Amino acid sequence: MLSKLTRLAAAAAIAAGASFAAPAIAADLQDILSAGKVRIGVPIDVPPFGFVDANNQPVGLDVDVAKMIGEALGVEVELQQITGANRIPYLVTDRLDLVISAMGANPERAQQIAFSSPYSALSIGVFGPDSIAVSSPGELGSETIAVARGTTQDLELTAVAPDANIMRFDDDATAAAAFLSGQAQLFATANVVAKDLMDKDPNVQLKAKFILRYSPTHIGIQQGNPELLRWLDTFVFYHMTTGKLSELTEKWLGQRLPEHFPTL
Repeated sequence: MLSKLTRLAAAAAIAAGASFAAPAIAADLQDILSAGKVRIGVPIDVPPFGFVDANNQPVGLDVDVAKMIGEALGVEVELQQITGANRIPYLVTDRLDLVISAMGANPERAQQIAFSSPYSALSIGVFGPDSIAVSSPGELGSETIAVARGTTQDLELTAVAPDANIMRFDDDATAAAAFLSGQAQLFATANVVAKDLMDKDPNVQLKAKFILRYSPTHIGIQQGNPELLRWLDTFVFYHMTTGKLSELTEKWLGQRLPEHFPTL
């Protein structure tokens, strides 16, 4: 009898220990609505997705999306500063309900957290002035394109236009300088880089000629919260149809989202 009680006590102790070791469970949709608050991690060191303005306030694309989510839920938004290194750990340890941090989805990350449908996207393409009538790789002709050597834009451009007149430089800054000085007529880069150059000098024209590749960004949540994930997908779908997310992308990244944008 004593032996049986001992075994039962040991089993209870193991079960108790297991419960303490279990991962924290993040709030699902009804928990957030009941609490009247949603905790959202945003970057403040990754412009234009998240940074601090002259008044020391967080601003950027991801900050705007976080505020939109709070408004749509009808709850207070508690913004927390995060980095690329801690955004997933903060989710899985229940310090955050959502992460909106220019995060791309991939199978490795999806083993740890769940991703919403994409709400925005970086784009890599060929940019230049309105005076150059190019809309596809086949129309490049003799135009010289500046690009940073070995980058994604270099590899993608070389693949689709192997015979193009590509001028390669050590980094994006040097390639940009070549375009600005007139050594190259076009510049292969990311849309955020093109927008930043135009913002710094209104005389610079870097309009998208054609896109080589999109890198969608997703909202991350802890696994096991299906109601919240479904609500976020609905939120993204709705504001894709209203055009609001495309407007925000144009505001912060300099380019609207494509008409046929991917979903998860």
